[in-house]
Amino acid sequence: MRLPHRLLHPLPLVLGIGLLAPVAALASPAGDALQRLQGETWVTRSFTLADLGITRTVLLTGFDAKQEFYLPVPRNVAIADAGIDFRGRYYKPEEARTSMTLAVNGRPSYATRVDTAEGDASQVLKVDTRTIVDGFLRLGVSWINNSPERICAYERPSGNVLAVEPDTRFTYRFTSGALTNLADAWVALPARPTMIVAGKRLSKGAYDSAWRIGLAMEQAGRQINVRSFPAVGDSVDTQGWQIPPALAGLPAFSGLAAGEARHQIRDAAEVGALMVLGSGAATGDLLVMDATLRQQMNAALDALATQLNADADAARALSDWRGRQTALAADGMPSHMVRLATLGARPVIVLAEDAGAQAAGAFADAWRNVLIGRNAVIDKADQAEATSRTVIHPTQWGGTNPNFDVLAKGDWTVTMPLAALSADGRLPTDVGVDLAVSPSAGRSRPVATVYWNDTLLGARQLNADGHPERIDARVPSYVLGLNNVLRVAIQRQPYYDGCNEAPQAYPVQVLRTTALRTGDAAPDGTFVGLLPLMAYHPQVAVPESYLADAIATLPRLVRIAAASGVSPVRAELVVQGQGAFSPARPFLALQVPVDGANARVSVKDGHLRINGKQSPWLDVGGLTQASAIEVASSHGQYGLVYQVLGTQPALGKPFVLNRGDLAVLGDEGPVAWSDGSAAANSDAAPEGSGFLAEWRRHLSWGVPVIAFALLALLLLFVIAHRLKRRHDKNK
Repeated sequence: MRLPHRLLHPLPLVLGIGLLAPVAALASPAGDALQRLQGETWVTRSFTLADLGITRTVLLTGFDAKQEFYLPVPRNVAIADAGIDFRGRYYKPEEARTSMTLAVNGRPSYATRVDTAEGDASQVLKVDTRTIVDGFLRLGVSWINNSPERICAYERPSGNVLAVEPDTRFTYRFTSGALTNLADAWVALPARPTMIVAGKRLSKGAYDSAWRIGLAMEQAGRQINVRSFPAVGDSVDTQGWQIPPALAGLPAFSGLAAGEARHQIRDAAEVGALMVLGSGAATGDLLVMDATLRQQMNAALDALATQLNADADAARALSDWRGRQTALAADGMPSHMVRLATLGARPVIVLAEDAGAQAAGAFADAWRNVLIGRNAVIDKADQAEATSRTVIHPTQWGGTNPNFDVLAKGDWTVTMPLAALSADGRLPTDVGVDLAVSPSAGRSRPVATVYWNDTLLGARQLNADGHPERIDARVPSYVLGLNNVLRVAIQRQPYYDGCNEAPQAYPVQVLRTTALRTGDAAPDGTFVGLLPLMAYHPQVAVPESYLADAIATLPRLVRIAAASGVSPVRAELVVQGQGAFSPARPFLALQVPVDGANARVSVKDGHLRINGKQSPWLDVGGLTQASAIEVASSHGQYGLVYQVLGTQPALGKPFVLNRGDLAVLGDEGPVAWSDGSAAANSDAAPEGSGFLAEWRRHLSWGVPVIAFALLALLLLFVIAHRLKRRHDKNK
């Protein structure tokens, strides 16, 4: 059949449109690749016991030893592929039926019998994520030795030991979209989070927020890694990257895909490519978003968009990707705002330039769970002060179960941050532990012992009649630390009745009336004596050069401030220009001259001199990579003065200034301590303490007064006797 002539002319046009339609529907390869980068990605977290502060090997000994480790996880995030790489080693010199059991959240995950004298106890455990509750995963380790000897009179020590190594590792992952609130985002940060700032030089506001949030991370057990946003000429690590082939041919991505171990950034478009790829060098885990950083990010993405103008589909995909980056939201960052945002498919916590102090307070344990949304404008967040300035109840911090049964030994422990104990500038001076202990079948009275940071404060035998009993003890300043562990240990003598009865455990309760009494903090010239003042409202003074070299100086300031007990919420940052710093409150001065300070340390050209009262204690030259910090006073204010000898030491590990009044620091922290303060022995148990203290004080002056009074009475008696004899003679 032949078509009419009038229908033949439109036929080529229709066929052409039909052939071109599939081509038009196809997106460009680069556009497809950019679209795929907009989806969610997996985020992996991995940390060891050492990252949680357990830096020493944990030894389990005895016939039935148990230890639990609490591993933090975000509360409301579905995690996957969770596992524990348990690292340990056992030593078994004695014959016994020995076994090791590993449990996760109370459920046994692995058990084995130990038959050899020594061996590797390491094991990889899979974690059932359905059992995780309350934001923690519990790893339980049980070490049991059943001796063939029949021992019922006492529990002798066992030489069989299980060593749990601090490199035991917990790993899990989650999708980037699973984080929906700031509280979970903070808990889900890696062990060494990266904080991105605008550059090497920062404004005072950005520097102030950066050091405060870095200090809050350090106090939470995480070590911050500070990086500047990438700039042209910077070198970035490209190992392990997987760049989509469709993007590898584009100019902004080609250099990054060259396979080099490190790549030097050639232009701003390559910085934009780093952001699109979700590189940690450009996105990090936390951002201090000031105007400079925002402008740099937008400029990098503008440069990348310019390169993609020739590919309309790729340009459209980049624009769509850019609209999803809530870290660069059009409304910016209002004052005091903290936001859980997305940058390069990675979750990041973004802080406004002036939100450092407020964020540090809000992310503390007391208030963090209040942050149930993705955005928060925090006008105030500080440590809650006790209703009474003189009495604090340790049970408000929780601790282990206060009701427990004791067969031979039992403990109750609670951890208290110094910032909370000294929130109003006072210091714990005494502790009163109230206990109720039930009687047992044995005749021996149980013994209660009170420890503070493993220092024995007091002990006594208990009546164990079920009624409340109190143990009073003094809290000397030298036992205080940034985190304080109060431990009450109960020991009973198990009752066996000549091996005819199985010993039973009997209940003990630590009562809520257990209390700490506080007194006004008076600096005694030592690091410990300054801790409560540093946790209150100190001044932190740094030179202007610190702001000009923020990447190098921020970790230094964070590490020294954490060691000194400085509050990230209440401290005042003072940027000192020309001239000496004149403190108005307790202070921490880093590499700035302090007006009128009575410093004993003199540092010049790598020469360290420590002056004594009459002659130098130490005079050494040629030192490099060392620094010194000491207690000093100026204008009636006590504080700390930090000085550097030659090259700044790395200060790679966290430490606490809790000894003496002077410390010399190296790359690993303190290498030498000194105590020349008048309080060096002031915390030894004085003669004026104890039950008869008041009587002794009265007798110290009362005995001479009484003796003088008796002598006076004797003289009066003699005079009266003579007067009477004279009167009789006159008669």
